Amino acid sequence: MKLTKILIVDDHDITLHGLSKYIEKIENTEIVGMVKSGEEALDLIQENKPDIVFTDVDMPVMDGVELLKLIRKDFVNIKVIACTMHIQLWVIQKLLHHGINGIISKQSLKIDIAKAVDRAITDHPFYSSDIYEAVIEIMKKPADYFSRFDELDLTKREKQVLQLISDELTSVEIAEKLFLSPNTIESHRKNLFLKFGVKNVAGLIKKAMERQLIE
Repeated sequence: MKLTKILIVDDHDITLHGLSKYIEKIENTEIVGMVKSGEEALDLIQENKPDIVFTDVDMPVMDGVELLKLIRKDFVNIKVIACTMHIQLWVIQKLLHHGINGIISKQSLKIDIAKAVDRAITDHPFYSSDIYEAVIEIMKKPADYFSRFDELDLTKREKQVLQLISDELTSVEIAEKLFLSPNTIESHRKNLFLKFGVKNVAGLIKKAMERQLIE
């Protein structure tokens, strides 16, 4: 029987090895790569042509949504399954919009990963139970509900800085994490204030939570 080739993409070692441990127990599967970024994933996809890509959603530089869009553009037959800690309707809607084949919660990897692989192979979507509830909620929303989440036109870097601000990191700490200067982070912070129409971090967090950009 043909082995199902699987590529794992996650910027955290613990999740990478956790996923690989569970996948190794699934019959007729073969892990062809474990990488920490979307850029590395694209290189390996060209090289190894996996059947399924498991990808984290929240990754620096190229997140899971961007990786999904590029895979859909150039490798239409590859199944993509997203793994996430955050059940934000806006993010899930983006994944659905770009043709995700499954979404599993990182809290339920152990019980859901084999089901997700089996469903992907047979070309059926799979969602963890908590994700499924969110999908149903999305389907109940008006057609234009999610359009407001695109109005801000945040850059990838601004999204990263926004998330780290919400994690209560200072500009210096964010600069160290993203390998940028504190002045650059301050510039991003000011741009975020301007785009959200707020004057301070409290207002920024409130507006971002209203738009479900952060939890």
